[in-house]
Amino acid sequence: MAIRFRDIKDPLMRLLSEGSQVLVVGLGSSGISAANLLAEMGCAVEVSEKARREDSMVDMSLLDPSIRVHWGGHPPELFEKFPLIVISPGVPYDLQALTVAAKRGAWVLGEMELAFRLTTAPWVAVTGSNGKSTTVTLVDLMAKMEGLNAPAGGNLGTPVTRFVDRDDNLDFIVAEVSSFQLETVETFRPAIAAMLNISPDHLDRHADLDEYVSAKLRIFSRMDSDDWAVLNDDDEWVSRVTADLSIKSFPFSRKHGLPEGAFVKEGWIILREGGEEFPVAAVNSLTLRGTHNLENALAATAVACRMGIGRGAMARALQSFSGLEHRMELLGYFRGVPVYNDSKGTNVGATLRSLEGLGSDVILILGGKDKGTSYDPLKEVIQKKVSHLILLGEAAKRMEEAFNGATRTVIVKDVDEAVRLAVQRARPGSEILFSPACSSFDMFSGYEERGRVFKKAARKYMGLVR
Repeated sequence: MAIRFRDIKDPLMRLLSEGSQVLVVGLGSSGISAANLLAEMGCAVEVSEKARREDSMVDMSLLDPSIRVHWGGHPPELFEKFPLIVISPGVPYDLQALTVAAKRGAWVLGEMELAFRLTTAPWVAVTGSNGKSTTVTLVDLMAKMEGLNAPAGGNLGTPVTRFVDRDDNLDFIVAEVSSFQLETVETFRPAIAAMLNISPDHLDRHADLDEYVSAKLRIFSRMDSDDWAVLNDDDEWVSRVTADLSIKSFPFSRKHGLPEGAFVKEGWIILREGGEEFPVAAVNSLTLRGTHNLENALAATAVACRMGIGRGAMARALQSFSGLEHRMELLGYFRGVPVYNDSKGTNVGATLRSLEGLGSDVILILGGKDKGTSYDPLKEVIQKKVSHLILLGEAAKRMEEAFNGATRTVIVKDVDEAVRLAVQRARPGSEILFSPACSSFDMFSGYEERGRVFKKAARKYMGLVR
């Protein structure tokens, strides 16, 4: 397999020579993709996977048969013989075996950093606590409508290492980038980097909010005056932590006009460049609803502008995109009551944004795996908007304590019981929202499975109609 390095003097070239020994840590989709790529390049690849073989749901037919897998943990002695170790985004960088390996001189590289070094196309990277997937998908659609070859992946779904063998034909690589992926970047330098918002998240992985924010800021660490930062001018945290950036900024705002950037004016999404204003699309023509989705639309418009995409392609994408599964997905109506599946609401900020667009009689289903963040920011909006609060999962007890007295509250054992109770309590004017504000890993393999279970229960108890 012929590979072109972004930097022809990259020392990684030596470590990826024919027959080099490489250990890939983690056998999720990113790990499988990285392992297969390295094997195709001629490396001798092995994989370390935390799960036991009998507990794993990995489709082993997707993995190159030459690759040996070590199941059931990450013993430090396994890591001793490998000069290069590639880790998947879900693998903690401070894993003991990695720390020991790095101390003896092993090079520990993230899957996204590997892909960046092995591609020459410019990258568009989108990070933030919420809205990344919707924004990236909108940018991807805008690029397609412009006729650009700019595949989207990263934290969104498709591992970025899959784009390496298509690099010669790509105009851009568009990546949803998480704090986990940014922990391990070294040379990563996107041509356009967007930061959508910041709210406390993943504090079960990061020591505190400062560490989480520091990881996010690494997206800009290698960018220079030729590159663009797309920033949310309405987000206090984003404005504060990016104030000292020395790169060009093209901001977006839902709340006010801007001298340059994307904003809303008289019911239209407007782009302002070089002192001139250009209308893109009327806000009421967008298929997506909700203030959070308007912010995502503005962010995508600003990014697309810096990519050179025309306003016609932007407008067609904005007016045709109806949203992603499990992200404020309107499932239908139960006796006139709308039912929303927001299983992707995996943190407090996401649930807050989802509640913003709803009325004052919400039946809210919360709970899942506790991520160590404070639930206090939700209490005021629950008092104002939530008539019934249904809690489930590992976080239920802590949530009950946090929201004590805010509204009528009950703890249930599972999603099925939560939906059954929501049905019983629904009345004309109610809205049912499943937005857990937690990760799903106490009961499910991911937010997708959790969302599918919610939808199945909704169909069972509600006979939903569209």
